[in-house]
Amino acid sequence: MSIYTEIKNKRHRSKSIGLAFIRFGMISMSIGIVFLFLSCPACILDPKIVISNIGYSLTMGLGLFSFGFIFGWLERQYVSWINKPIKSVLIVITSSSFYGSFVIVGTNWLWYSVFDTVGFSTFLKQSSHIMWIEFGIFYFIALWFYARSFFIEWRKEVENKELLKREALMLQYQSLKTQVNPHFLFNSLNALTTLIEMDVKAAKTFTNELSCFYRDILQLENKELISIEEELSIVKRYIYLQKIRFGNNFTYELPTTTQHDQMVIPLSVQMLVENVFKHNVISSSKRINLSIEQNHHEVLVTNTFHPKKDSSNSGIGLKNLDERTRYLTGKAISIIKTQELFTVHLPLITIEHAHINS
Repeated sequence: MSIYTEIKNKRHRSKSIGLAFIRFGMISMSIGIVFLFLSCPACILDPKIVISNIGYSLTMGLGLFSFGFIFGWLERQYVSWINKPIKSVLIVITSSSFYGSFVIVGTNWLWYSVFDTVGFSTFLKQSSHIMWIEFGIFYFIALWFYARSFFIEWRKEVENKELLKREALMLQYQSLKTQVNPHFLFNSLNALTTLIEMDVKAAKTFTNELSCFYRDILQLENKELISIEEELSIVKRYIYLQKIRFGNNFTYELPTTTQHDQMVIPLSVQMLVENVFKHNVISSSKRINLSIEQNHHEVLVTNTFHPKKDSSNSGIGLKNLDERTRYLTGKAISIIKTQELFTVHLPLITIEHAHINS
């Protein structure tokens, strides 16, 4: 963004705020005139009383209207209607009560003690009901701010969930599409043909693992989260198929235990493993070792780094996975790349801390 654009945006915002104050000032004066007419019709003909009423209405109205700026700051810093509704309600009610009391009591004290000869104590004895009416008007205004804030956040939450569902389906579709493409089937059938000639029992096992791998992927439909144990089960089948293909040129290490209360996005680890074969050269001179580790907070996928020269890695899959992970955990995927190793740190998801459930 250029400096000119920033200045233009600031000017536009200042102009909008100014127009809002003018508009609400006119509304405040109109309300004051209406109340003056209802309480004292003859007073409308007295210019001094009308001017005093306008000044009082502007001071009170603009003071109450300014709560919108304070609420905007509170909303950005402390209010979360979706994740912390009770805390948010307590914050906005407490803050609006303190602010409303300060403006209403302060304005009446200033007006009747400084600008008028009536005196604030006399005003309280004779016309305290006016302040209760002003409190009612203020809470009506505050309620509008609360309702608007809630529905905006609710709408964003719904939109985010729909976006994540589409991205999850796209991730599953892309993974399935990659597995059923001609290259994968051709390589799998070549491996199967070789096994049939060498070891019929191993060929049967290979065929079973291949069918189970596709079955597991298809069963993930409409699932937004799965356990790390279930994800690694799919990964093991995929690695088995690749191990048959690459033999001793590919080695791997998998976690011996898993955390049962930890979740991941379906096919997220599988996609990271798939990228190892998609974007690296694997041969007798450039062997690949894959290591998958898990701790309480993340899964680490590390592989020997022999990138293909013509690799068409667009990074879309990692980008979509990173966006979904940020939304669900508040943490980003970390990628560490050296000349020898490529490591991806994938944050795990604890179900009670996630924004959505599986």
